Amino acid sequence: MLGHLSAFGSTFGTASNVLLESSGDGLAIAGWTIAAVLATGWAVSARINRRSKRALEQELAREDFDPRDDGNYPMLEATASSALRRVRLERQRQTRLADRLLEIERVVRATPIAVIALDHMQRVVSANPAAERLLGFDERTARGRLLQEVVRQPGLNRTVASALNDGGRIECELHLELDAPLEVQVSCEPLHNDAQPPGLVVSLVDVTRMRRLESMRSEFAANVSHELRTPITNIKGYVETLLQVGIDDPERLRKFLEIVHRNTVRLSGIVEDILTLAFLEEPEARHSLERAPVAADEVVRQVIEDLESAASAKSIRISTKPAPRLVLLANRSLVEQALANLVSNAIRYGGEGSAVGIELAEEGELIRISVVDTGPGIAAKHLPRIFERFYRVDKARARTQGGTGLGLAIVKHIAVIHGGRVEVTSQLGEGCRFSLLLPRTTER
Repeated sequence: MLGHLSAFGSTFGTASNVLLESSGDGLAIAGWTIAAVLATGWAVSARINRRSKRALEQELAREDFDPRDDGNYPMLEATASSALRRVRLERQRQTRLADRLLEIERVVRATPIAVIALDHMQRVVSANPAAERLLGFDERTARGRLLQEVVRQPGLNRTVASALNDGGRIECELHLELDAPLEVQVSCEPLHNDAQPPGLVVSLVDVTRMRRLESMRSEFAANVSHELRTPITNIKGYVETLLQVGIDDPERLRKFLEIVHRNTVRLSGIVEDILTLAFLEEPEARHSLERAPVAADEVVRQVIEDLESAASAKSIRISTKPAPRLVLLANRSLVEQALANLVSNAIRYGGEGSAVGIELAEEGELIRISVVDTGPGIAAKHLPRIFERFYRVDKARARTQGGTGLGLAIVKHIAVIHGGRVEVTSQLGEGCRFSLLLPRTTER
């Protein structure tokens, strides 16, 4: 624009010189000439100005307009630069905002916490994949529908309605009746929208496993106290009797000492099993566990040899079936302990003259070691909990049979720490089949 004004000023100066140098008729002609030049200059400037404005407006209206390109807008350099600078700053602000929103969306979609956004009418605005998995719905089909239609959970729906009525903020814990019942922590926060009344952001955290572990920990502490109290009370009572009263009868004295010894052995066994479980449950145990190739039939032979006298005392025969040589990749002492626990249970609960069988089989990358007995069997309702610590099918009978109540829990943890698992099938009156599945190695 400054260039055009300079040119116009130069023209005006030239006309002035002509006016000063002229006289008479020449003065009139010069005046009309100057007026014509001025009019023409203003007309050209106005036309250029209008064209520049239209060009700038058209450029700003384009969706693919690049504000980094200043272009050429005669007579509007200052105005165009100001407008372009404003557009450039606004575009940059919008770009940063879009990047920020995209980052937040990625975080929300990746988080394991279920998040649902609702409008003021309780309609689903959006939901992340964790919410889809937890509550079992598809976000695309749920969008725009009422939460009550998408998730039929009266407790959750009441909580959402209460949060909307009370300003949006609420925290509580709910029980959800889904395919697998869940305990969830629910947190509601207001979702502000300038154009509409505030909606709601609902987050749900699955605490089922945490609550189950807390229950198991509490139950474990109660069971440990109960299991330890019995032998300690017996030992204390008989020792106090011996100290205070004294017994002259050798036979009776021997009986008392045998009871003390038996309870001491039981107490020691409980403590040893608790320590074993504590080791197996350590996170580092799986990585620090020493493993080596060990023949499965050698483990079976060693366990049979160790428990042969206990089986003979009840006239129980332990048998094995011929199998190809299978090699485990495992810690031999732990595998022998797990198998011995299964076989000793079969002997303990089997009747006089019954039979116990040990079977070996290859199953993919695992070796299945099964212990089969012909005992009384276990009812189906007990099978899901049979490997819990201190869980007993028949508490009265179990205590008379001995044992610490931790044997099957140890078996399960030994299998898990090796990367395997345990299985059980049973029917009342038809015995049990416990299977220990452990990783194999190709080394023969």
